[in-house]
Amino acid sequence: MSHYKIFGRAGAGSLIAEFLLEEAGQDYSISFVSAEEAKSPEFLAMNPLGKIPVLIHPDGGAISETLAITTHLIEVFPELAPAQGSAARDRFWQYLAMLATCIYPAYHRQHHSYYYAPTEVHDDLRARARAEQATAYDYIETVLNPFLCGDDITAADFYLYMLTRWDMDLAALVRDRPALGAFIKTMRARPAVDTVIARQKATRLAADDR
Repeated sequence: MSHYKIFGRAGAGSLIAEFLLEEAGQDYSISFVSAEEAKSPEFLAMNPLGKIPVLIHPDGGAISETLAITTHLIEVFPELAPAQGSAARDRFWQYLAMLATCIYPAYHRQHHSYYYAPTEVHDDLRARARAEQATAYDYIETVLNPFLCGDDITAADFYLYMLTRWDMDLAALVRDRPALGAFIKTMRARPAVDTVIARQKATRLAADDR
């Protein structure tokens, strides 16, 4: 195997692998896995939890979980993060950990409430998730300048942009957060992001035509 292979879904957590490999100029392919396919013995052999994304690296090994995939790609392509030993590197890991352990699961509780609680408490569950996110996003608003680590874009910025695409009310998200609004526009115009989003739109259209 001479390139990376992603197993994911359009618009889902596999976006971070696509963004980062595209940004790093790497050869890769992606297969969009249905919920049924994720239960197959072949897929469960790669990730026993039956979740996407899964990244197969060139030597054939499999990595699951978005944070683990992001960390792997940072190690292989060091240009995706600030220099080791720098203060910016410490901040980078702090931001990435907050995105992965606070904002990401809060979106999951909103979009997949049935995993967590009975139907009658879904509204409360989602409200609590949004409140938790608001605190994190208010903090992010104070540090964006224009990116999380200053002038240089990092993997954490692509992770943050991926998360904002899942918001149920983007206008409300950026209403009192002008730095975040500007950040989203800047990231959307990034060639790596534009390429991935355009490909996913084309994939959806092709699926609709079948």
